[in-house]
Amino acid sequence: MMQLDSLRVIVVGGAIGGSTTALLLAKAGAHVTLLERIAHPRAVGAGIAIAANGMAVLEGLGLGPALADAPLVRNGRIVDGNGRALLEPMTAMPPVRMLRRATLAAVLLDAIAAEPRIEARFGSEVLAVHPEGRVRVRHAQGETELQADLIIAADGAHSVVRESLDFGARVSEGIAYVRALVPAGLAREEEAWTSAGIFGSFAVDAATYLYASAGTPALQAAVAARDLDAFRQAWSSAYPAAQPLLAALARWDDLLLHRVVQVHCARWSVGRVTLLGDAAHAMAPNLGQGANSAMVDAAILVDALRSFQNVPAALVAYEKRRRPAVTRVATTSSRLGALADATAPRARWLRDRVLMPVLRMLPAKRAVRDVLQEQPEILRRAAALS
Repeated sequence: MMQLDSLRVIVVGGAIGGSTTALLLAKAGAHVTLLERIAHPRAVGAGIAIAANGMAVLEGLGLGPALADAPLVRNGRIVDGNGRALLEPMTAMPPVRMLRRATLAAVLLDAIAAEPRIEARFGSEVLAVHPEGRVRVRHAQGETELQADLIIAADGAHSVVRESLDFGARVSEGIAYVRALVPAGLAREEEAWTSAGIFGSFAVDAATYLYASAGTPALQAAVAARDLDAFRQAWSSAYPAAQPLLAALARWDDLLLHRVVQVHCARWSVGRVTLLGDAAHAMAPNLGQGANSAMVDAAILVDALRSFQNVPAALVAYEKRRRPAVTRVATTSSRLGALADATAPRARWLRDRVLMPVLRMLPAKRAVRDVLQEQPEILRRAAALS
């Protein structure tokens, strides 16, 4: 078994996956340098759903109490544009905790600031990476080269680290989504599959989180023109319940726009460099497992580093354990997204009248096991032992 107290690790990316990884490594005794391109990363993003797997990792780190007041989704449902239930409850999964991304970021960053084994360097942009553990970084004072025993790339779907080396990556972009935070009390606690695509709204801490697809011609035109009134009109026609939520938006810039990015890599590790989270396996958002999967990655990677005698062996074990499970989730999420975002009338009729009744009959326990990827109690113990 490796002695992690002599291990020097560079984690690239200070979002949820990178921050969780840094904390787990430091808790296990490693010396961590965390590199984050954004100088002040606390106030980014809209809402996020923390499922039982991600929550287990956070609880293992001792961060559960800081998130205990976030709303729980217990009985969310899927409806059509007229509000008719297609699937209720939404899943048979354990409750999902809903919170603002900024809330989770603050909890993680406060924990990092209190951890003496982590040196966090914000405003540090990675320029290039070498397989043997060298990283070239640009910051306010110029450029620096750093050396480590292990480099973990948690720098997202458009990973600079992944592009620096040959991971055999395939990256594809799909439909655009918008997300926003509006005042509390407006959430419908449901996701609607409509003639315009997906629209969802859920309570988060002190706000309402909404998200909507923007794939129809009318919505694409509204996005291109940054026309909030046209966006409201397109959604109000397809899903009248969206009206009060969209009316709460004061200006176009209240919306965050992103395209669904999916990443598949032939390999996750090259030399002493490994990928984690979206850098390795960015997926469609339809199962809410992007950030949760990154936290699972972090727990399993650190567990592998503890369990094997050297870094290369640990990286092989990490990928062998994680790839099959996360690939299943990514594939299912992509298929679910295509199903949910269907806008052609015949496709929606087949989905609502034929496929949804079949989905309701599938074994719930197996579906939950596949989505969560690892038993939460195993993840909680692994994180606590780190």
